[in-house]
Amino acid sequence: MRPPPAIIVLAAGSSSRMRGADKLLEEVEGTPLLLRAVRAACATVPEIIVVLPEDAPARTAWLTDSPARRVTVAERAMSASIRAGIAACGAEAAMLHLADMPEIDAAAMGRMVAAWQGGSAPILQATTEDGAPGQPVIFAHELFSELLDLQGDTGARDVLRRHGADHVALPGQAARIDLDTPEAWAAWRAGR
Repeated sequence: MRPPPAIIVLAAGSSSRMRGADKLLEEVEGTPLLLRAVRAACATVPEIIVVLPEDAPARTAWLTDSPARRVTVAERAMSASIRAGIAACGAEAAMLHLADMPEIDAAAMGRMVAAWQGGSAPILQATTEDGAPGQPVIFAHELFSELLDLQGDTGARDVLRRHGADHVALPGQAARIDLDTPEAWAAWRAGR
């Protein structure tokens, strides 16, 4: 059985489509989304890294009591966040988790970790229950050098394309629900 991956919570985005609000401070069941994501990670594995922007004191303030290690980045591109998280990671694998996905909870992370530990593929990607690929994604240490070479704002898509992935289905559409606009938040809340 493989050791559990670290979880890298990617939380350095600018929330630019929220028109002045910070999507990671939107509340889900009374808890800011960022704190909810970090708590879920902390309930799942021992090593948690949160990648934050240098200029986001409100986000940082919610994590002062968290055992998660905080890493900051000046650049808001997804690749910069991934590079910073991977560079700080001491585990044999890393789960990249986008902090703006409200339905990825500790149970979903636990399902991913269990599938990783029982598998052998170098990449494990979450899907919706009907098989559409989504997030989070776990990468083996052997691929860290490729993640450290990422550029731009496309995430790790090229690494996934080059190597393929095994998949694990999460309930409903959890692996694809990310909330980037006030309208998306309103629609999601209305559907709960």
